[in-house]
Amino acid sequence: MEKIHILTDSAADIPEEQVEAHGIEIVPITVTHEGRTLREYYDITPAEYWKLLEESATVPTTSMVTPAQFLDAYRRAHERGCTHLLAVLINAAGSGTYQAACLARTMFREEYGEGMRIELVDSATYTYIYGHIVVLAARMRDMGDSFDAILGVVKSRLSRVECYLGVYNLRHLKKSGRISGGAAFVGEALGLKPISHVYNGAVTVCDKVRGEKALVAGLIKKVSARVVQPEKQTALLLYGSVPAARIDELEKRLRTEIGFGAVTRCPIGPSVITNTGPQALAVAFYGAARA
Repeated sequence: MEKIHILTDSAADIPEEQVEAHGIEIVPITVTHEGRTLREYYDITPAEYWKLLEESATVPTTSMVTPAQFLDAYRRAHERGCTHLLAVLINAAGSGTYQAACLARTMFREEYGEGMRIELVDSATYTYIYGHIVVLAARMRDMGDSFDAILGVVKSRLSRVECYLGVYNLRHLKKSGRISGGAAFVGEALGLKPISHVYNGAVTVCDKVRGEKALVAGLIKKVSARVVQPEKQTALLLYGSVPAARIDELEKRLRTEIGFGAVTRCPIGPSVITNTGPQALAVAFYGAARA
């Protein structure tokens, strides 16, 4: 009989109540700020981290999960009698975490042979965009679905999920060096707010809107053009340190203008907010499957 362990990294931004309810193991990415090291998920909340970013003159650094951390997780699962382990992990194009998990799997096999099947999945995306799929995998396991059935659903979902992300303030992007000071100056002077498409392992600026009020409308327009059967799915509304009125407006328009069957809100944690800055707002949804 299969005994399945579900694992992910902390960048998945899965709320604690879902982690606890479904027995999901979270392996932490670490954040270092002014000599202080914090474990994402365990040592700091998203809201606390947004405040830290807004008040700090320096940009924290993030460190990938190490092979040793993954190997310890594999060993613990094996010692508990697990026959299968599924790990869905942060985009390999943006972090070395997935490669670390692969190295740890090789080390585990050298030590234990094929005593436990380990499947590692590169989500090719970030935050709760893949975190909610990890939760689905754990729910399927709890309902008695087979490992192969769970793996198939995870890969199918990841082939269709995408996201549009908007940033209200360019100050953090300038401070972190992701855009030049000149570009930030011009952008702020013109009131430009970039919108990026998070898709298939890449984050690509696809539009710039003018003014704070235009950002929500810009997100709605982008999502409308690519979503498939919104009435049958739940939109993921992902947010940082953004006024509640903007979040409420976006949720209302996702329901009334696009027709999503439901909307789930989730805060964005340190791994992603470190790169975007705290004033970020995003919508994740299912579009057409990638070839």
